Amino acid sequence: MEREIRENIEQFFKNYPEMTGIGVKSEQNIFQNLKRKIENKIPNWYKELLIEYPIADLKIGIPFNYGWESLKNKSQSELPFMNTVFNSFENIEFIATEEFPGFELIKENHICIAEDTNKDGDGYYINTKEQNPRVIYIYHDCGKNASELIKNGQIISESFSDFVKLIRPPEFADKWLNENEHLWK
Repeated sequence: MEREIRENIEQFFKNYPEMTGIGVKSEQNIFQNLKRKIENKIPNWYKELLIEYPIADLKIGIPFNYGWESLKNKSQSELPFMNTVFNSFENIEFIATEEFPGFELIKENHICIAEDTNKDGDGYYINTKEQNPRVIYIYHDCGKNASELIKNGQIISESFSDFVKLIRPPEFADKWLNENEHLWK
């Protein structure tokens, strides 16, 4: 795993010690029990991350513009948070084999590392062939095949290490939305 990723995830847990007991460390034997085609797609650095740090099933908040024009030019510090959950090995496998767009995106070496809590098929994806890949939010209804979905995805960060710097403890987006209703009406 790249040093920068390791440092950033450790810094996250130092900054938010309350998050330490929420997620779980994945077990090596769970990884080894995945379907071979999925096991081969998860990069070693990401496998190490899930095994060494308690991020599987970790609930987090990610700054997100929800596709609203009124929020598109805002800095990430001005955006509401989308409630999100880091996927476990089992969830990565389920999405890659059973859910659209996951079963399309795995064909182009993209796995869903986190999904929003609405469980509607949308999620945060990385390219498994890259060491510190960008993180893309992919909407389930923005394409029929992997190349369309990736092309129409929203880049959240240019690297996974930068993505880790963005995440925060979960925050109720509804509260922010109610307080800032004037932005989209």
